[in-house]
Amino acid sequence: MTWRVANLAFAGLLLATGHARASSFQLREGDPDWLANAFAGDAAKAYDAGTAWNNPAGMTRLSGDELDQAANYFDPGVRFHGADYVNGTRVTGYSGGDAAPPAVTAGFEYVHSFSQDLKFGLAVEAPFGLRIAYPDSFVGRYQALVSSIVNFQVTPSLAYRLTPQLSIGGGPVVSYLHARLTQGLNTTAFIPDGGTSIVDIRGDGTAAGYQLGALYEVTPDFRVGVDYHSRISFALGGKQSVFEPPLIAENPLVNAVLQGLNAHIKAQITLPDVATISTYYNILPNLAFLTTAQWTHWSLIQNISIKPAGAVETTPIDFRNTWMGSIGMNWQPKILPRLTLQAGLLYDQGANTNTTRGPRLPDEDRLGPGTGFSYALTAATTLRLAYLHEFADGQDHLHYSNGFPGAGTLIGTSNNNADVITAGLTMKF
Repeated sequence: MTWRVANLAFAGLLLATGHARASSFQLREGDPDWLANAFAGDAAKAYDAGTAWNNPAGMTRLSGDELDQAANYFDPGVRFHGADYVNGTRVTGYSGGDAAPPAVTAGFEYVHSFSQDLKFGLAVEAPFGLRIAYPDSFVGRYQALVSSIVNFQVTPSLAYRLTPQLSIGGGPVVSYLHARLTQGLNTTAFIPDGGTSIVDIRGDGTAAGYQLGALYEVTPDFRVGVDYHSRISFALGGKQSVFEPPLIAENPLVNAVLQGLNAHIKAQITLPDVATISTYYNILPNLAFLTTAQWTHWSLIQNISIKPAGAVETTPIDFRNTWMGSIGMNWQPKILPRLTLQAGLLYDQGANTNTTRGPRLPDEDRLGPGTGFSYALTAATTLRLAYLHEFADGQDHLHYSNGFPGAGTLIGTSNNNADVITAGLTMKF
């Protein structure tokens, strides 16, 4: 039973992300310029240091050294309405309220010019993550309480212009992943009024991957960019701990069983590879049209395996591959040449299916309009602000059980949305 609980818990760790701003627990936010266009054109823009993350080949279009830095404020909303049923009996507790607390992330990109055709870049971003936290009295506490993933990736890269039209770029990716899951354990059959014990799972690991990109400038006004971030496989190590209320801890039999769940655990988790193609087209000298199509290889995650000494347990996840598409516009008013107004719209598929849709990841297809602006404060410094709102394409319907003994089946709906505000500076040296 110990390793079965550990395995189900680490499966929860994979889904422990909050309602991220992309399919499953993927995050694309990192720079106001990206959000303002709803990520349209990201792999083809190549007009600031942000290209070090979105497509390193685009660095060849920059001159001198440049630094982009930004902070993102997330205000997601995840509200569950329904009930948990154990053997036909409804679990008492709280249903409703916002389970996704606000969060802040930051990122930066730096580009250094060795020559006109050879560039170095460094990008630091958080491409996966977020958090959901239900109160201890949540009706679905036996399915989920706290769920979180934190991921950071550092990418040094080089870019080289092969021909006047074609540039290539790429480099290694070093990635850190930390995951945490908590949930209640149902012991009411043994101690009806003893309260709820909490199992807390934590694990982390570091791994490496790579990024490749290419940029083709068809004409001075039209360019196409492609970018590939590789999959990254982690060997997570961590600990499972159980915290008991006094009445449960005083029961020798129940206490012995729960204390037996305290253990070190390991798991293999793979973050998916992501392929992007974008276009950037100057329709007029002061008006640009942008597009992006992005594919994420979520079907890599079909199950999670726990490998303690002498045993192997697996839990199905059943993610599907997803597509995101977006269009956007950039406009510089002639009367305010320092100002660029931006807008975009995205459509993003959810990665989970009816089998995996639960309180940890009430994910589905979504729409996201974005808007923002950049303003050149000086010839070397540009201020950027953006806002993105995402809303689910309908309601998430849940009929879910995590398989824990006594956890029951959670039935209901989840209403999801998200607001993201981001601000940043671009500085040239």
